[in-house]
Amino acid sequence: MPSSPSLERSPSTDGTVTSTDGTRIAWSREGAGPPLVMVECVAASRATSPQPTLPAALAEHFTVFRYDRRGKGDSPTTAPYAVEREFEDLAAVLALVDGPTDVYGFSSGATLALLAAAAGVPIRRLALLEPPLSSEDDANTDDLDEFERRYAADPADGHRWFTTEVVGVPPEVLATLPPPSAQVLADAATISHELTFLPGATVDRFAGLATPTLLVSSDDTAPEMARLADLAVVMPNASLRVLPGEWHTVDDATLTPAVREFLHAPDHVLSAGQPA
Repeated sequence: MPSSPSLERSPSTDGTVTSTDGTRIAWSREGAGPPLVMVECVAASRATSPQPTLPAALAEHFTVFRYDRRGKGDSPTTAPYAVEREFEDLAAVLALVDGPTDVYGFSSGATLALLAAAAGVPIRRLALLEPPLSSEDDANTDDLDEFERRYAADPADGHRWFTTEVVGVPPEVLATLPPPSAQVLADAATISHELTFLPGATVDRFAGLATPTLLVSSDDTAPEMARLADLAVVMPNASLRVLPGEWHTVDDATLTPAVREFLHAPDHVLSAGQPA
């Protein structure tokens, strides 16, 4: 990993931290207990998160740190994009806390957390809800090119195309979602970041990754999430829990106890292979 980023330490519940390349990453903190950093999914900032009530639920058991990934919310970005810069951003937020820190990630934020751990970012344990995994080794630039073309012409069309054609949100789920706000469409410019690092994030890429990891999946989710069972096999300290839920989501009341139990479990319990 690159040299340690400079930090603006503060007793406040929000602030910024300067990443290695000089980008200022906005963060906030709530709760009490062991530290837990949350990594948002594609095109979501703290203000537009699809899990808006989960931080407060987790804050009953953890000191929860959230941050706006570069290019979203209150965090600017610096060109050119490379996923390694996101590893440095996460490392900068983790460095706000003294000692080992856990990470929770959802969807592509969970995949990003896996990639960061594999790159050596110091993470104690990972709790991940449905990280999407690629089935191909080679990056496919077709989706990236198509998204950038559509977004440049009409941000709403680019966002809609990605949601339906790439993510594959079912029509019945899409019908329940509100129209994207101006902030959502602004954050959606960073969909190109996900389309850079998700292709090639295969199960095999994480073979041997030893970070203790809880993989969580809904029992009513997309078929491709079956790859998480394979990921749990190739990662020596990973376990998979399938919880009651809906398409690509598990509600706070179900998810929070699973995350708490895993992250609070003594090391010897995990090493013995007992359920989290």
